[in-house]
Amino acid sequence: MDKARLEETAKKMVADGKGILAADESTPSCKKRFDAVDIECTEENRRRYRQILVSTNGVEKYLNGVIFYEETFEQSTSDGQLFREVLEDMDILPGIKVDMGLVDLPGFAGEKVSRGLDSLPERIEEFAKNGARFAKWRSVIKIADGIPTDECIGANTFVLSRYARICQDAGVVPMVEPEILFEGEHSPERCEEVMAKTLEILFQTMRAFRVHLPGAILKTSMVLPGKQSGIEINHDDVAERTVRVLREKVPEELGGVVFLSGGQTSKDAFINLNKIAQKGPHPWGVTFSYSRAIQDPVLKAWAAHEDSPWKLYLKQLESASEARSGELDEHALDKDDFVSHGQDL
Repeated sequence: MDKARLEETAKKMVADGKGILAADESTPSCKKRFDAVDIECTEENRRRYRQILVSTNGVEKYLNGVIFYEETFEQSTSDGQLFREVLEDMDILPGIKVDMGLVDLPGFAGEKVSRGLDSLPERIEEFAKNGARFAKWRSVIKIADGIPTDECIGANTFVLSRYARICQDAGVVPMVEPEILFEGEHSPERCEEVMAKTLEILFQTMRAFRVHLPGAILKTSMVLPGKQSGIEINHDDVAERTVRVLREKVPEELGGVVFLSGGQTSKDAFINLNKIAQKGPHPWGVTFSYSRAIQDPVLKAWAAHEDSPWKLYLKQLESASEARSGELDEHALDKDDFVSHGQDL
Protein backbone atom coordinates (compact mmCIF):
# COMPACT_ATOMS: atom_id res chain seq x y z
CA MET A 1 0.00 0.00 0.00
CA ASP A 2 1.40 3.38 -1.07
CA LYS A 3 -0.01 5.53 1.74
CA ALA A 4 1.51 8.76 0.46
CA ARG A 5 -0.10 8.36 -2.98
CA LEU A 6 -3.47 7.50 -1.44
CA GLU A 7 -3.34 10.56 0.79
CA GLU A 8 -2.33 12.80 -2.11
CA THR A 9 -5.29 11.59 -4.18
CA ALA A 10 -7.76 11.91 -1.29
CA LYS A 11 -6.66 15.49 -0.59
CA LYS A 12 -7.03 16.41 -4.23
CA MET A 13 -10.56 15.00 -4.32
CA VAL A 14 -11.80 17.52 -1.74
CA ALA A 15 -9.49 20.46 -2.49
CA ASP A 16 -9.56 23.86 -4.16
CA GLY A 17 -13.23 24.82 -3.97
CA LYS A 18 -14.18 22.04 -6.36
CA GLY A 19 -16.10 18.78 -6.05
CA ILE A 20 -16.93 15.40 -7.54
CA LEU A 21 -19.50 14.72 -10.26
CA ALA A 22 -21.30 11.40 -9.82
CA ALA A 23 -21.86 10.19 -13.39
CA ASP A 24 -22.06 6.54 -12.36
CA GLU A 25 -25.70 5.69 -13.03
CA SER A 26 -26.21 2.08 -13.98
CA THR A 27 -27.95 1.40 -17.28
CA PRO A 28 -31.31 0.64 -15.56
CA SER A 29 -31.06 3.86 -13.54
CA CYS A 30 -30.14 5.82 -16.64
CA LYS A 31 -33.14 4.33 -18.47
CA LYS A 32 -35.49 5.65 -15.78
CA ARG A 33 -34.10 9.14 -16.19
CA PHE A 34 -34.18 8.99 -19.98
CA ASP A 35 -37.73 7.59 -19.96
CA ALA A 36 -38.81 10.54 -17.80
CA VAL A 37 -37.76 12.96 -20.55
CA ASP A 38 -38.80 10.72 -23.46
CA ILE A 39 -35.30 9.86 -24.70
CA GLU A 40 -34.54 6.34 -25.94
CA CYS A 41 -31.92 4.77 -23.67
CA THR A 42 -29.50 3.49 -26.29
CA GLU A 43 -25.78 3.18 -25.71
CA GLU A 44 -25.15 5.96 -28.23
CA ASN A 45 -27.62 8.33 -26.54
CA ARG A 46 -26.02 7.63 -23.19
CA ARG A 47 -22.61 8.35 -24.70
CA ARG A 48 -23.77 11.58 -26.31
CA TYR A 49 -25.28 12.84 -23.08
CA ARG A 50 -22.25 11.90 -20.98
CA GLN A 51 -19.98 13.66 -23.45
CA ILE A 52 -21.59 16.93 -22.30
CA LEU A 53 -20.74 16.09 -18.70
CA VAL A 54 -17.12 15.20 -19.44
CA SER A 55 -15.98 17.50 -22.24
CA THR A 56 -17.77 20.82 -21.71
CA ASN A 57 -15.17 23.59 -21.70
CA GLY A 58 -14.77 24.98 -18.19
CA VAL A 59 -15.66 21.93 -16.09
CA GLU A 60 -12.09 21.85 -14.80
CA LYS A 61 -12.87 25.02 -12.81
CA TYR A 62 -15.41 23.12 -10.72
CA LEU A 63 -14.44 19.44 -10.66
CA ASN A 64 -11.67 17.47 -8.99
CA GLY A 65 -13.08 14.11 -10.07
CA VAL A 66 -15.82 12.24 -11.92
CA ILE A 67 -17.25 8.85 -10.90
CA PHE A 68 -17.92 6.60 -13.89
CA TYR A 69 -20.04 3.52 -14.36
CA GLU A 70 -18.26 0.62 -16.04
CA GLU A 71 -19.85 1.39 -19.42
CA THR A 72 -18.88 5.06 -19.17
CA PHE A 73 -15.32 4.20 -18.19
CA GLU A 74 -14.87 2.65 -21.64
CA GLN A 75 -16.80 5.26 -23.66
CA SER A 76 -15.24 7.89 -25.89
CA THR A 77 -16.01 11.31 -27.30
CA SER A 78 -17.19 11.72 -30.88
CA ASP A 79 -13.59 12.15 -32.00
CA GLY A 80 -12.50 8.91 -30.35
CA GLN A 81 -10.82 10.04 -27.12
CA LEU A 82 -11.73 8.02 -24.04
CA PHE A 83 -13.72 10.01 -21.49
CA ARG A 84 -11.20 9.17 -18.80
CA GLU A 85 -8.38 10.52 -20.95
CA VAL A 86 -10.33 13.76 -21.49
CA LEU A 87 -10.48 14.13 -17.70
CA GLU A 88 -6.80 13.39 -17.26
CA ASP A 89 -5.95 16.11 -19.79
CA MET A 90 -7.85 18.57 -17.57
CA ASP A 91 -6.22 17.25 -14.36
CA ILE A 92 -9.56 15.79 -13.19
CA LEU A 93 -9.38 12.42 -11.45
CA PRO A 94 -11.29 9.53 -13.03
CA GLY A 95 -13.15 7.27 -10.61
CA ILE A 96 -15.22 4.11 -10.94
CA LYS A 97 -18.29 2.67 -9.24
CA VAL A 98 -17.44 -0.93 -8.29
CA ASP A 99 -20.34 -2.28 -6.23
CA MET A 100 -22.68 -4.55 -8.17
CA GLY A 101 -25.93 -3.35 -6.71
CA LEU A 102 -28.13 -4.45 -3.83
CA VAL A 103 -29.72 -7.73 -2.83
CA ASP A 104 -32.12 -8.61 -0.05
CA LEU A 105 -30.50 -9.38 3.29
CA PRO A 106 -31.80 -12.90 4.00
CA GLY A 107 -33.98 -13.05 7.10
CA PHE A 108 -34.35 -9.28 7.37
CA ALA A 109 -37.42 -8.03 5.52
CA GLY A 110 -37.00 -4.64 3.88
CA GLU A 111 -33.23 -4.50 4.31
CA LYS A 112 -30.53 -4.73 1.67
CA VAL A 113 -26.83 -5.50 1.44
CA SER A 114 -24.48 -4.57 -1.40
CA ARG A 115 -22.76 -7.22 -3.49
CA GLY A 116 -19.69 -7.69 -5.69
CA LEU A 117 -16.96 -8.16 -3.10
CA ASP A 118 -15.79 -11.59 -4.31
CA SER A 119 -14.73 -10.34 -7.73
CA LEU A 120 -13.48 -6.95 -6.57
CA PRO A 121 -9.72 -7.70 -6.29
CA GLU A 122 -9.45 -8.62 -9.97
CA ARG A 123 -11.76 -5.84 -11.14
CA ILE A 124 -10.09 -3.07 -9.16
CA GLU A 125 -6.64 -4.10 -10.38
CA GLU A 126 -7.87 -3.79 -13.97
CA PHE A 127 -9.50 -0.41 -13.36
CA ALA A 128 -6.37 0.86 -11.63
CA LYS A 129 -4.24 -0.29 -14.56
CA ASN A 130 -6.51 1.71 -16.87
CA GLY A 131 -6.25 4.92 -14.89
CA ALA A 132 -8.88 4.86 -12.13
CA ARG A 133 -7.58 6.87 -9.16
CA PHE A 134 -10.54 6.33 -6.85
CA ALA A 135 -13.56 4.05 -6.57
CA LYS A 136 -17.03 4.24 -5.06
CA TRP A 137 -19.10 1.58 -3.30
CA ARG A 138 -22.68 2.29 -2.20
CA SER A 139 -24.63 0.54 0.54
CA VAL A 140 -28.06 1.67 1.71
CA ILE A 141 -29.63 1.90 5.14
CA LYS A 142 -33.42 2.22 5.20
CA ILE A 143 -35.33 3.73 8.10
CA ALA A 144 -38.77 2.28 8.87
CA ASP A 145 -40.59 0.50 11.68
CA GLY A 146 -38.07 -1.82 13.35
CA ILE A 147 -35.26 -1.05 10.90
CA PRO A 148 -32.41 -0.62 10.40
CA THR A 149 -31.38 -3.60 12.48
CA ASP A 150 -27.92 -3.90 14.00
CA GLU A 151 -27.36 -6.87 11.73
CA CYS A 152 -28.06 -4.82 8.59
CA ILE A 153 -25.73 -2.03 9.68
CA GLY A 154 -23.09 -4.59 10.59
CA ALA A 155 -23.35 -6.48 7.29
CA ASN A 156 -23.07 -3.33 5.20
CA THR A 157 -20.24 -1.75 7.17
CA PHE A 158 -18.33 -5.04 6.93
CA VAL A 159 -18.66 -5.01 3.13
CA LEU A 160 -17.69 -1.33 2.91
CA SER A 161 -14.61 -1.89 5.06
CA ARG A 162 -13.43 -4.91 3.08
CA TYR A 163 -13.95 -3.00 -0.15
CA ALA A 164 -11.95 -0.06 1.18
CA ARG A 165 -8.95 -2.19 2.10
CA ILE A 166 -9.02 -4.04 -1.23
CA CYS A 167 -9.01 -0.72 -3.09
CA GLN A 168 -6.12 0.65 -1.08
CA ASP A 169 -4.03 -2.45 -1.73
CA ALA A 170 -4.49 -1.70 -5.44
CA GLY A 171 -3.47 1.95 -5.00
CA VAL A 172 -7.03 3.26 -5.41
CA VAL A 173 -8.70 5.64 -2.95
CA PRO A 174 -11.99 4.18 -1.67
CA MET A 175 -15.07 6.38 -1.49
CA VAL A 176 -17.18 4.67 1.16
CA GLU A 177 -20.91 5.39 0.85
CA PRO A 178 -23.35 4.21 3.55
CA GLU A 179 -26.41 6.08 2.27
CA ILE A 180 -29.21 6.71 4.76
CA LEU A 181 -32.18 6.71 2.42
CA PHE A 182 -34.28 9.87 2.09
CA GLU A 183 -37.35 7.74 1.40
CA GLY A 184 -39.49 7.17 4.48
CA GLU A 185 -41.63 8.80 7.14
CA HIS A 186 -38.90 9.29 9.74
CA SER A 187 -38.16 12.44 11.69
CA PRO A 188 -34.84 14.29 11.50
CA GLU A 189 -34.17 13.11 15.06
CA ARG A 190 -34.49 9.49 13.97
CA CYS A 191 -32.30 10.10 10.91
CA GLU A 192 -29.60 11.65 13.09
CA GLU A 193 -29.71 8.69 15.44
CA VAL A 194 -29.37 6.15 12.62
CA MET A 195 -26.59 8.07 10.88
CA ALA A 196 -24.62 8.39 14.11
CA LYS A 197 -24.88 4.67 14.81
CA THR A 198 -23.99 3.72 11.24
CA LEU A 199 -20.90 5.93 11.11
CA GLU A 200 -19.70 4.80 14.52
CA ILE A 201 -19.85 1.14 13.49
CA LEU A 202 -18.41 1.90 10.05
CA PHE A 203 -15.24 3.49 11.35
CA GLN A 204 -14.79 0.85 14.05
CA THR A 205 -14.93 -1.77 11.29
CA MET A 206 -12.66 0.14 8.92
CA ARG A 207 -10.04 0.38 11.64
CA ALA A 208 -10.41 -3.34 12.36
CA PHE A 209 -9.66 -4.11 8.70
CA ARG A 210 -6.66 -1.76 8.78
CA VAL A 211 -7.98 0.75 6.29
CA HIS A 212 -5.68 3.76 6.04
CA LEU A 213 -8.18 6.48 6.93
CA PRO A 214 -6.19 9.48 5.55
CA GLY A 215 -6.36 7.72 2.19
CA ALA A 216 -10.14 7.17 2.25
CA ILE A 217 -13.21 9.33 1.57
CA LEU A 218 -16.65 9.17 3.18
CA LYS A 219 -19.63 9.81 0.90
CA THR A 220 -22.56 10.54 3.15
CA SER A 221 -26.17 11.61 3.28
CA MET A 222 -27.32 14.68 5.17
CA VAL A 223 -29.59 14.46 8.22
CA LEU A 224 -33.00 14.96 6.64
CA PRO A 225 -36.62 14.27 7.55
CA GLY A 226 -38.09 11.40 5.54
CA LYS A 227 -39.45 12.38 2.14
CA GLN A 228 -42.91 11.09 3.08
CA SER A 229 -42.87 12.44 6.64
CA GLY A 230 -44.68 15.68 5.85
CA ILE A 231 -41.90 17.56 7.67
CA GLU A 232 -40.53 20.48 5.71
CA ILE A 233 -36.76 20.61 5.24
CA ASN A 234 -35.24 23.25 7.51
CA HIS A 235 -31.82 24.06 6.07
CA ASP A 236 -30.35 25.37 9.31
CA ASP A 237 -31.53 22.27 11.18
CA VAL A 238 -30.11 19.98 8.48
CA ALA A 239 -26.72 21.66 8.74
CA GLU A 240 -26.65 21.64 12.53
CA ARG A 241 -27.58 17.97 12.84
CA THR A 242 -25.33 16.83 10.00
CA VAL A 243 -22.27 18.67 11.28
CA ARG A 244 -22.89 17.41 14.81
CA VAL A 245 -22.98 13.78 13.68
CA LEU A 246 -19.88 14.13 11.54
CA ARG A 247 -17.82 15.83 14.21
CA GLU A 248 -18.83 13.25 16.80
CA LYS A 249 -18.39 10.12 14.64
CA VAL A 250 -15.94 10.81 11.79
CA PRO A 251 -12.23 10.53 12.68
CA GLU A 252 -10.30 13.73 12.12
CA GLU A 253 -7.61 11.91 10.15
CA LEU A 254 -10.07 10.83 7.42
CA GLY A 255 -9.08 12.00 3.95
CA GLY A 256 -12.33 13.87 3.27
CA VAL A 257 -16.12 13.98 3.34
CA VAL A 258 -18.33 14.37 0.26
CA PHE A 259 -22.10 14.68 0.24
CA LEU A 260 -24.65 12.95 -1.95
CA SER A 261 -27.84 14.76 -2.92
CA GLY A 262 -29.95 11.64 -2.45
CA GLY A 263 -33.23 12.76 -4.02
CA GLN A 264 -33.21 16.35 -2.78
CA THR A 265 -34.11 19.12 -5.20
CA SER A 266 -31.15 21.00 -6.60
CA LYS A 267 -32.09 24.02 -4.52
CA ASP A 268 -32.24 22.09 -1.24
CA ALA A 269 -29.02 20.18 -2.00
CA PHE A 270 -27.13 23.42 -2.72
CA ILE A 271 -28.47 25.38 0.25
CA ASN A 272 -27.92 22.53 2.70
CA LEU A 273 -24.32 22.15 1.55
CA ASN A 274 -23.82 25.90 1.80
CA LYS A 275 -25.07 25.90 5.41
CA ILE A 276 -22.84 22.94 6.29
CA ALA A 277 -19.78 24.65 4.80
CA GLN A 278 -20.53 27.82 6.75
CA LYS A 279 -20.28 25.84 9.99
CA GLY A 280 -16.62 25.18 9.27
CA PRO A 281 -13.73 25.03 9.37
CA HIS A 282 -14.03 21.26 9.51
CA PRO A 283 -11.20 18.85 10.32
CA TRP A 284 -11.54 17.22 6.88
CA GLY A 285 -12.13 18.64 3.43
CA VAL A 286 -15.88 18.84 2.68
CA THR A 287 -17.42 19.02 -0.80
CA PHE A 288 -20.17 17.69 -3.06
CA SER A 289 -20.47 14.43 -4.95
CA TYR A 290 -23.78 15.16 -6.64
CA SER A 291 -25.52 13.48 -9.53
CA ARG A 292 -29.15 14.43 -10.02
CA ALA A 293 -28.88 17.77 -8.21
CA ILE A 294 -26.48 18.88 -10.94
CA GLN A 295 -27.70 16.85 -13.91
CA ASP A 296 -31.50 17.11 -13.81
CA PRO A 297 -31.87 20.48 -15.57
CA VAL A 298 -29.08 19.56 -17.98
CA LEU A 299 -30.79 16.33 -19.04
CA LYS A 300 -34.13 18.10 -19.44
CA ALA A 301 -32.57 20.79 -21.63
CA TRP A 302 -30.69 18.24 -23.71
CA ALA A 303 -33.83 16.15 -24.20
CA ALA A 304 -35.73 19.25 -25.31
CA HIS A 305 -33.02 19.92 -27.94
CA GLU A 306 -32.14 23.27 -26.43
CA ASP A 307 -29.13 24.91 -28.03
CA SER A 308 -26.80 25.15 -25.04
CA PRO A 309 -27.36 22.57 -22.28
CA TRP A 310 -23.68 23.03 -21.45
CA LYS A 311 -24.50 26.51 -20.12
CA LEU A 312 -26.98 24.95 -17.69
CA TYR A 313 -24.38 22.41 -16.70
CA LEU A 314 -21.73 25.01 -15.93
CA LYS A 315 -24.24 27.07 -13.94
CA GLN A 316 -25.18 24.04 -11.83
CA LEU A 317 -21.50 23.29 -11.23
CA GLU A 318 -20.86 26.90 -10.30
CA SER A 319 -23.69 26.81 -7.72
CA ALA A 320 -22.39 23.56 -6.25
CA SER A 321 -18.86 24.95 -6.08
CA GLU A 322 -20.03 28.12 -4.34
CA ALA A 323 -22.06 26.03 -1.89
CA ARG A 324 -19.13 23.81 -0.95
CA SER A 325 -17.21 26.96 -0.08
CA GLY A 326 -20.10 28.47 1.91
CA GLU A 327 -20.29 31.35 -0.57
CA LEU A 328 -23.59 30.61 -2.33
CA ASP A 329 -26.10 33.44 -2.71
CA GLU A 330 -29.10 31.40 -1.57
CA HIS A 331 -31.62 34.10 -2.47
CA ALA A 332 -30.41 34.15 -6.06
CA LEU A 333 -31.57 30.54 -6.49
CA ASP A 334 -35.19 31.68 -6.39
CA LYS A 335 -34.55 33.89 -9.42
CA ASP A 336 -32.31 31.48 -11.26
CA ASP A 337 -33.84 29.69 -14.23
CA PHE A 338 -30.88 27.31 -14.33
CA VAL A 339 -31.54 25.63 -11.01
CA SER A 340 -34.11 22.83 -10.94
CA HIS A 341 -36.64 23.43 -8.18
CA GLY A 342 -38.69 20.32 -8.91
CA GLN A 343 -38.13 16.79 -7.74
CA ASP A 344 -35.19 14.95 -9.24
CA LEU A 345 -35.78 12.63 -12.18
